[in-house]
Amino acid sequence: MRIQPYGDNFIPVIPVDYREHTPEKPFCWNDCPCHEDQDAINRVAGFVADGLMTPEEATGFVKGRGI
Repeated sequence: MRIQPYGDNFIPVIPVDYREHTPEKPFCWNDCPCHEDQDAINRVAGFVADGLMTPEEATGFVKGRGI
């Protein structure tokens, strides 16, 4: 039996037990359009305005880093 060739136009998907985007963590660590979500960015700006985050913490949060 001969092995059939396969295409190189596929993206491997690795299942994980967690979600990358949640209401508590709307920004992920990788290069994703979530970092341009103006609604989520405005919520984080509200956290800064309310004194819940420093501007440096907010910048890191939007970039997908933990606090």
